[in-house]
Amino acid sequence: MSKDYKILQISPSVYSLHFMEGLKPSIELSILELRKLFPAGTEITNTFNRINLIFPNEYQMDDVVSKVSEIDFNMKGAEGQKRTWKIPICFDSIFPNDLVEIYDGNPQKINAYRAVFLATTFRLEWYGFLPGFGYLSGLPKELHLDRKRNPSPLTRKGTVGVGGAQVGVYPQDSPGGWQNLGNCPLPWINFLEEPYVFITVGDSVRFYEVDLTTHKKIALSVKRGNYQPNYEHA
Repeated sequence: MSKDYKILQISPSVYSLHFMEGLKPSIELSILELRKLFPAGTEITNTFNRINLIFPNEYQMDDVVSKVSEIDFNMKGAEGQKRTWKIPICFDSIFPNDLVEIYDGNPQKINAYRAVFLATTFRLEWYGFLPGFGYLSGLPKELHLDRKRNPSPLTRKGTVGVGGAQVGVYPQDSPGGWQNLGNCPLPWINFLEEPYVFITVGDSVRFYEVDLTTHKKIALSVKRGNYQPNYEHA
């Protein structure tokens, strides 16, 4: 088994596995295997190219190396379990839209950007920044947008934003420095249910446009607890 990662000790109880070529599509299976090997209470999170191990107490590097070496991070089998989620986005003018400023209000350029965006299949790489804030990869290069020079003090819950090459949906009101495209009426995290997030790392996401009336209907269904997000098996 080739070793394409290195283990970094951040503190006596925190370690980070750094993958030089990024995480594999089967990362969620690898994390499940890691959870079986380490003590209860160990927090395991991931970013685009790292898996972080946060132990409740001090943990020895030799023990981390020994246990991690048991995992095949190139394991197969997750592909058949993947889902492609269909996520609504509303571009109504009631929601902040930074494309208007970026393209000087040119409707042709704004519509062209949206058309490519809606035709793109994204991949959820990891959760971070805020609980339930998923980082989506796959944005075509021509749609990349620089982050704002001056972050907004308030970005509304559900805002779909672009930061560089990544896309994300704000799970709550928060300061934000990404460019706003529209709004999604679905909550990406729910602490009252397990699992807390319905989209798992490695799943795909396709956005589809809804008008303001449909956005409100979906938001009301979510509030009443009778809305189920749609997906297809990849």
